[in-house]
Parts: sequence; structure tokens; C-alpha cells
Amino acid sequence: MSGNSHDASKPIRIGISSCLLGQEVRFDGGHKRDSFLTDTLGPQVEWVPVCPEVEIGLGIPREPVRLVRAADDAIRMVTTSTGVDHTETMARWAIARLEELAREDLCGYVLKKDSPSCGMEYVKTYSSGGTAERNGRGLFAAALMRRFPSLPVEEEGRLADPRIREDFIERVFAYARQKGRTPSACGPSEARSRRASASGGGAPRALRDDDRPRPERAQYRSVPVTVVGRPDRGIAGSTRDLAAVEEPLEVRLHGKPFAVIMRTPGEDRALAAGFLLSEGVVRTADDIGAVEHCRHPDRPDGHNVVDVYLLGESRTSLETLLADRRNVLTNSSCGLCGRVTIESLKTRASALPVSWTMTTSVAAGLPQRLRERQRVFDGTGGLHAAGLFTPDGICETSAEDVGRHNAVDKVIGAMVLDDRLPIASHALAVSGRASFEIVQKAWLAGIGLVCAVSAPSSLAIDLAEDAGITLLGFARGGGFNVYSHPARLPEL
Repeated sequence: MSGNSHDASKPIRIGISSCLLGQEVRFDGGHKRDSFLTDTLGPQVEWVPVCPEVEIGLGIPREPVRLVRAADDAIRMVTTSTGVDHTETMARWAIARLEELAREDLCGYVLKKDSPSCGMEYVKTYSSGGTAERNGRGLFAAALMRRFPSLPVEEEGRLADPRIREDFIERVFAYARQKGRTPSACGPSEARSRRASASGGGAPRALRDDDRPRPERAQYRSVPVTVVGRPDRGIAGSTRDLAAVEEPLEVRLHGKPFAVIMRTPGEDRALAAGFLLSEGVVRTADDIGAVEHCRHPDRPDGHNVVDVYLLGESRTSLETLLADRRNVLTNSSCGLCGRVTIESLKTRASALPVSWTMTTSVAAGLPQRLRERQRVFDGTGGLHAAGLFTPDGICETSAEDVGRHNAVDKVIGAMVLDDRLPIASHALAVSGRASFEIVQKAWLAGIGLVCAVSAPSSLAIDLAEDAGITLLGFARGGGFNVYSHPARLPEL
């Protein structure tokens, strides 16, 4: 099997553990056919099946193998009863097989979970005394991920989670675009439909009405509090309240630290994508190969670390970017204060044309429509929000966070990951004030109208004027102030 040409007419190729396709190659002569992979994703891709244990010459059926930690701390793959060591044979075969796979033009890989050869993570590793810990990685899986560090890789067990499944499909399509493996006539909307079909979903993620935060980490927690001088609430003395959670998110580029953002957990991939867009690291979804949380079993704080793998020009300039960067600790309330000037921004973006309009009644109602989607705020009173609205006032996506800038990065990042830049025909509504940085983020994303509940800063007004953005402030009680470019509100 060879296919080293980047023919866009060919289907996307994904490597896979053979047993997941129903091939009877397991140690017991059975298989582990996965219906999602064969029936839903299968028609969209071309599978490249691999069974390491069979391909190194082990029979069917055969004595099972397992990972064992030797006295020198090296991981060995040996048979469970006779103790035959197949480690070196597997290593030699893997080197040659991976070179063959390099010519297969793969855009992703699906591995069999828990396998001593193919397990991606948390594989049982036995000590000399026979006790097991789930801290290993299959020998072939480890070699695969070393050989192709930016290749989207998942295991079938994790793909049962719809969020992880959709994430994997998005990464595969992004990787395929970089390699020229998606049809040239396939536009953004068709690409989104193909990704939705491949992931077994209906509407694309950023278009679903129920696209609410589903964090693996809590966004709020109960805390003790003493209430003083609140007779209207009928509560006095010691009680409990809900507080919004704030934790650090470390953003890495290809494993190397880039920035730390204080944020509310949830939608971390979108936050990282939006942040990197505003930093000028990426410009479109084509620049992002993968955004993954740290999975190392020795990192219990892995939920607070995301690693971003870049593609294209962004990948080429990575070393220069890392060498020249200024490490940033982004405070969740003030963002990248003073990070860039208006003049430097003009070198990255042109003034936005007035290509759409909005009625004053719709504009005045944006804050209330955003407020209706602040579910975590209802319980805590401690989160900001941002939302993207169509000209007729429909909210396509929204997010909450302890930081206004983070909430904006999350909604813009969701559109980046869904390959929908520029966001030309949308308005951005934010709780709180409109700062320079929020207008900056809107400009770089191509958003023509920004509506804030509170006041804009003077620098935000100056930037909105130069960017061609309609800036609304004090949007409350059915009214608002217009500070720049009223042409998008033709009733004025």
C-alpha cells in the first residue's frame, strides 16, 4: 500500500488497529469491531489497518502479551505465561512499518485501547512482583506518536465520548486540509457538514442551539460566607454561597510553554484558539492541527494544560515565535493590557467594510439575549459573558468566564475551530465594559459591531473608529450610546 501523492480527489486516510474493523486478529481469535468507526466514519475515509502483534509474526490465536517494567525501569513486552520477550522484535518491526506508513499519507490514527502494543494511554504495566499500574503506553503506539508527533491520534475507547469524537474529526480534517487531501471545491460550510456527518452528529458544533459549556472541571463551587446587612434577602449570619472557579490554563505550542491564562475551566480548546488568533500566532483554522489537553498520567493537573500543534506558515515560524515571544500571564480581568498599539494592529488587519446592518431594536436587545444564556452566572453572580449574534439577533454561540477577554476568546475560538473566519456578519455582545483588547479581538476576527453593557474606554473608541467597527456602550434598559460607525444602524 503506497500513496505518497497529495491527490485531493482521494479519501482521507486514517490508520487503525485491524481488530476495530472486525478483522479476527486478537490473541483469542476474535475481534473488537467498532460500529461508529465502520458504519459512521468508515464511508468518509479510507482505513489503513495495522495489527502489530500479527505483523511481527505472532499467530492467531496466541499467548497474550503484557507490559512489564524491568529492573532498569525499561518497559518490556512479554508473554503472560512463558515470559517470552518480544520487545526488540516489536521495536525493529515498528521502525520499518512506520516508514511505510509515512508514505501512506495518513491524516489520523485510531488505536485499540488497553493494548500492550496499541494502547495510547493508561495501559497496565506490571512490576516484577506482579502488581499492575495503569501508567503505560503500548510499544507501537509510543513509536507511532514519536514518529508523527502532530498526527491526530485517538483510541476507540475515548471516541465513545461525543466531545472527544468531534474533536478528533476536526483535527483530522484540519490535518487533511494542510496536506491537500480535501476537495478544492469543498467550502467552509460543506467542510463543516462533512465533519458533522463523520462525527455522527447533526448540526456542526458551533451552530447547535444546545452548545453550552460541558466542562470536565466545575465552573463554580460552594464556599462559606457571612451575610451582613442584607435584610432584603432574608438571610443573616453564616451560610454558603456559590463562587466562580478561577484556575490557570497553560498554553503550549508543540510541547513548549507559551502563555498562562487565568480562566474559568471549560471550553479550553476554544479559549486557546481565540487567544492565539488575537496574539497573531494563527490566522485561520488551517493553521491549527490539534489542540489537546495534557494526558500524561503523571500530570494530575493536565486539565489545566493544553498543547497546540500548528500547521502551515504558523508551524514554519514556530521557532522564531518562541524565541521572540514575551511570556504573558494574562489576568482574567484585564487581559493583555498594552500588548499592542493601534498602529501595529493596522499592519495585521484592514478597516472593516459596512456589509450588513442591524435594527436599533435588535441592537438594544443584545445584552438581554446574552443574559438569558448566562446559566453559570445565575448561580454565582461572578462570571462575565460574550456572545456572537446574527444581524437579526440570533445567538450562535456564547461563553462565560471570570474574565471578559477569556469569554470573547472562547466564542471567537469556537468559530476558528469551526473554520468560520472572518466572522463578517456577526455582532459581539459583552457583559461589562468595552476595553481596547476586546475591540482588538473583534477586529482581528472580522466582527463589525461590538455591544457592551457598560462604558467603552477612550482607546477602545479610537481603535473602533480606525477598525471600521460600530461600537455601542451603556446598552441597557432598551437604549445605548453609539461611539463609532453608526452606518450599520441605518435608522439613526
